[in-house]
Amino acid sequence: MKTAAKFFIVLMTAALAAGMTGCGDNKPDIRELQKNEGDMLVIKSFPMEAVPEIKYENGILRMSVSYDGHAYNPNSDENQYVKMTDAEYMKIYDFCVEVSEKNKFEGYKENVCDGDTYTFIYYDTEGKEHEIYSGYCYENDDLQDILYTIRKYSSDRSDIVT
Repeated sequence: MKTAAKFFIVLMTAALAAGMTGCGDNKPDIRELQKNEGDMLVIKSFPMEAVPEIKYENGILRMSVSYDGHAYNPNSDENQYVKMTDAEYMKIYDFCVEVSEKNKFEGYKENVCDGDTYTFIYYDTEGKEHEIYSGYCYENDDLQDILYTIRKYSSDRSDIVT
């Protein structure tokens, strides 16, 4: 009986330890992800109004999140990378992986004819490019949330309304 009780205690301890370490949890370790080089997500916005070509080219904005954990959201004063919080970094990573695996925005379209269009490109850890979405995204909460998250890391933060 004592042997069975000891075995049971060892078994329960192992089960508890496995639960605490996330056994079976396929979430990648953030520190391992951050060892990758290059961009994880690149978002480009394109002005869709009738303007001269030079103004159009100057109006194209490129935002990105790099694997090392920095967001790049240029503004008129500076072009710099700003370190993201771990939680927001993982939110962006999880979004990219889930959306690219499920082709969530395949066929999604908004009936808009002005403003800016956006292209969301995810680069997996092997560097393979996955187009998440391209088009208007004013009405999509998921895409707007990702834009808002990255925009928070503008070095001047003037485009964020709190």
